[in-house]
Amino acid sequence: MPNFPVLKRLSAILLLVCIAQTPIAHAVLLSVQPDTTFAANDDLVSLDIVVSGLGNFGPDSLGAFDVSMAYDATVLSFSGYSLNNLLGDLGGQAIDSSAGDLGGSVNIAEVSLLAAAMLDALQPDEFILASLNFDVLDLAIGATTELSILPGAVLSSAFGQPLSVTGGLSATIEGRAAVPLMGTLWLLLGGFISWSAARRLRKPGN
Repeated sequence: MPNFPVLKRLSAILLLVCIAQTPIAHAVLLSVQPDTTFAANDDLVSLDIVVSGLGNFGPDSLGAFDVSMAYDATVLSFSGYSLNNLLGDLGGQAIDSSAGDLGGSVNIAEVSLLAAAMLDALQPDEFILASLNFDVLDLAIGATTELSILPGAVLSSAFGQPLSVTGGLSATIEGRAAVPLMGTLWLLLGGFISWSAARRLRKPGN
């Protein structure tokens, strides 16, 4: 019996390969946001892959993408991703053809099954393609680690024409000291006491 999810994913990959051989339409900006994050060991860091420069609820809209991001697996552990729904719902309007974590890089890919007019109506000029989550394993205070989009990213218009990719294709995570939980609670409590005392002093008759 055919394995339809696998067949769908293989079809999506084949389509992306064909798109890469098609003449380029126009340039779009691909970025990783935020470009700088401060984190301590055991923190969870979420980074967004963002596309901009598309038509604002009009052509060119995005019909497919295939993007890989490199990271240092000795510093970070990939813990998952989520896709936006602006290429359609994964229940039948779009195919998630991501390879996922490859050990030191993450591949995220999606192909829309919607008509160009429907994608035009869905998409603003800028939106999040995917959110990637990483656990910080071993990052010293003041040290940095870089995550970068690998060359060869493929984005295509709703008509299947490749879009040239430019932009800030990397992000940095810098190590910070962990804030002790009790220290945080005492700071909050001290702030609340100071606020309460100031409020009482402002009351008439005090």
